[in-house]
Amino acid sequence: MVLGKALVPATVFCDFDGTITAVDTFDLLMQDTYGDVWRQLKGDLLCFRLPLRQAMDRLGAMLTARHLRAMEERMATFVPRPGFLHFLDAMDHAGIPVVVVSGGFLPLVEAVLREHRHRFKAIIAGCPVPEDERGARHHIHSACSSREELVAKALVMDMYGQGPTIAIGDGITDLRMAEAADLVFARDLLADLLAERGVAFHPWHDFDDVSRRLVQLELVPPSVLRSLSCA
Repeated sequence: MVLGKALVPATVFCDFDGTITAVDTFDLLMQDTYGDVWRQLKGDLLCFRLPLRQAMDRLGAMLTARHLRAMEERMATFVPRPGFLHFLDAMDHAGIPVVVVSGGFLPLVEAVLREHRHRFKAIIAGCPVPEDERGARHHIHSACSSREELVAKALVMDMYGQGPTIAIGDGITDLRMAEAADLVFARDLLADLLAERGVAFHPWHDFDDVSRRLVQLELVPPSVLRSLSCA
């Protein structure tokens, strides 16, 4: 056991697309860039006909340097969901580290969160690596992969978790993480998938919902929210 694991009250593991962002930005960019090909991949993913890792391998084979630059530029126009930065303030005051874990591409996550990067214990996502000098295709690398998932979020929890693990997500890439977490906040498709499987979760609409529930569960002191509301 790592000694430091007992030194914090909990660790938050938060999805990015559709969770930190108000819309599923990865889905939006893939739809606009790859059209029918992405729609077929997405359909296969949602019906569990295609593992997440295989879908990312196929996207990497299509991803060009020009595509990636255009995606980064567009991602820079997005901002975190309203209330997320206030949530980070609350977690910081409570001494709860936050790990961002995304099934998407790291440069796209960083395009939105770059100025806030110092506030996270880690940002984990797939890293596109060019397979030739022209960047005509990419290999998507992840140090936290499994046979099914390129970014195995449950494995990330094992690597970075201190104290109880708190998962926050909205989609299919968050399913394994949610099944393994001690406490789950789910919305949209993830909530439906967990309900079908009988996995307990707390529904949430915005990050204020999450903060208030953590106060009720005594993981965050009430004084934290009071002090932030007066700031």
